[in-house]
Amino acid sequence: MKKNNSVDPLKIIHWLNVRKSTFDVLNSYLKDKINFVVNKENLDELDAFSLEKIAEFLDVPKKALITDKSVPSYIHHTKSQIEKTKRPINRGGIHFYNYYTLPSPHGYVAPVLIDILCPKNKMPTLNNGHLEPAITVSLGPNDIYARFAKKKNKLTFLKFKINHDKKTDWIVGSSYFEPSYCLHTYSRATNGPGKILSYTTKSNLESLLNSKLNDDSFENFATSLENKKPNRVMLKEDIQNKGYEIQQVAKKTKISVKKINDFINNKTKKSLSIKELEKICSLINSDPYVYIDKNFKEDKIGKYYYDSKDSIKTIRKFKSYTVASIASSSRAQDLSGYFLNVQNKKDKTIIDLMDTNCSHYLVTKGELILNIKENGKIKKVKLKNGDAIWVAAYIKHGFTGSGALIKISDGQNISYLEKIDLMNTYNLNTTLLRGRKDRVNWGYD
Repeated sequence: MKKNNSVDPLKIIHWLNVRKSTFDVLNSYLKDKINFVVNKENLDELDAFSLEKIAEFLDVPKKALITDKSVPSYIHHTKSQIEKTKRPINRGGIHFYNYYTLPSPHGYVAPVLIDILCPKNKMPTLNNGHLEPAITVSLGPNDIYARFAKKKNKLTFLKFKINHDKKTDWIVGSSYFEPSYCLHTYSRATNGPGKILSYTTKSNLESLLNSKLNDDSFENFATSLENKKPNRVMLKEDIQNKGYEIQQVAKKTKISVKKINDFINNKTKKSLSIKELEKICSLINSDPYVYIDKNFKEDKIGKYYYDSKDSIKTIRKFKSYTVASIASSSRAQDLSGYFLNVQNKKDKTIIDLMDTNCSHYLVTKGELILNIKENGKIKKVKLKNGDAIWVAAYIKHGFTGSGALIKISDGQNISYLEKIDLMNTYNLNTTLLRGRKDRVNWGYD
């Protein structure tokens, strides 16, 4: 039998456990299909045909049993490497943009740099928006225009400004948060060039919209959420999912039926109190904080524009650096970032950063050294203006030298939703240590 190096034994054992099956049952199914008795010690010796038959038995696609590529600790691309990814985009009958891709692991969403080429005297052609939320930062060297709707007004057509103050010019420019399907486009505000950094991150809704629900399920799901406060609808659904009537909940919690109904049917602006939500959720064994009414920093079209002056007001010391905030929104908790000023020429090595999210860094000024700990050893990577680095979650690193970076993080290593799952996991440390490389079957072999 020719060994298949792509087989992941851990995934096969995992799916046997999920299907509540055993190696005896698996081998009984395979006996007239392959000339091989499978056990947990020889799974990595399977050939492609055997793997296909095991996938058939487990009722999963073969790719669900194949080893994923290992995520690196970091990726560094120089300015010249990034420039080789250049691709022109034509729109509205002109050469509209040049796109460049920043480094990221295989299969990850990556930020892009965009040259803004549409001239100032031409109204830029709108795109159609996209599902994924984004953060965009104006990089200069000149201001540009940003357009967000067909109708032009102060809200939908604004100057995306650069910071020209020499004392704080490490805060390069203005930024904004862009929600799902927000129309947008850009043009020059002067006769000179403009550039943006845009990070359109992965959407947590992608699989829900594409593959998890059939058409009937999706139609009913979407209809149920037409209410403008989905948290209230979801509380109603959660109560029903647990087999309770509102009258029963009201009686058990001593909250009036009218008050609960007015809240879940959105007939009142007044929210249930946290104490009241806790009573209801204690009864049905759910998390009350999911159902609290939320407010978001945004304008009438959902975006949140953050001028460079707003960033300057947030300047603060952080670890060995000076930082300032860029636009973000609690609508997309994984997506955030800051400007990072580094003035550590005297220090040979600084490792004082370790983030729970993977991070993208773009060098915007000066010459720096990335100090990063990998396999117990410290590596040093020289960085120049225009270079970019991707750093994985929970990797110790830091910067020395004199210069500045923009950092944008997202949840492609560990997401906000996964963090909630971790907080809800019983006996977390034991679960993590066993689950990482679990070869133990579920107990019936």
